[in-house]
Amino acid sequence: MAIERFEVQLVETKQIAPNVKHLVFKKVDGGKFEFVPGQFITFLFDHEDAKVRRRSYSVASIPDQTNDIEIAISYVEGGIASEHLFNMQPGDKFNAMGPAGRLVLKEDERIRKLLLVGTGTGIAPYRAMLPTLKTLLSANIREVHVLLGVQYQVDEIYAEDFREYVSKLENLHFSVCLSRENRALAKDEIKGYVQHCFGNLDLDSKQDVVYLCGNPNMIDDSFALLTERGFDAKRVRREKYISSN
Repeated sequence: MAIERFEVQLVETKQIAPNVKHLVFKKVDGGKFEFVPGQFITFLFDHEDAKVRRRSYSVASIPDQTNDIEIAISYVEGGIASEHLFNMQPGDKFNAMGPAGRLVLKEDERIRKLLLVGTGTGIAPYRAMLPTLKTLLSANIREVHVLLGVQYQVDEIYAEDFREYVSKLENLHFSVCLSRENRALAKDEIKGYVQHCFGNLDLDSKQDVVYLCGNPNMIDDSFALLTERGFDAKRVRREKYISSN
């Protein structure tokens, strides 16, 4: 799929966690944004030094529910991108390009167990994958586990979307790993970090595949743990999120 440059317009903005907004865009030319779930879009920001800054965000849109471009963005104080995007109003326009990225599902691949791990807004690409997972669970994948890592319950972005699909699909599982929460936990919530849950999932390095998206430290720690368990680089697919400064 070719990388296209185009103009987008903000349609809607919604606070979905204390530090996270869900933004909805459409292409100004009225065309459909064609993407493969797991890919990202890159926004182009004019800076005061006359240079264009690029910032990329995973597309969170659920394809069978919308034709709009949806993303989740965390606020970074003083960040060029987050200051701009958090202060946009519906109707505002700017340039973008995409889609791009290789954190996508291989639909011809047979997998015993698929583990999708995301911290914070790193869960966004897996939200876009939900319809595809529904199809693959009846054909190519035996079991899917989604792990969302956040600090507190109020940070559980998109959790209800995953819970809705879990209620309909027997072999789709969703858990939230809470690193700082001290309140009572729901049945699908776990105290700790996402990488500490690997030991409970009966992973097989020869038959299973792991996707990692989000905080670079989580990805590095997870990759090291999985390597110790015999996973090679082909079975651990990674995309690190860098602060949008």
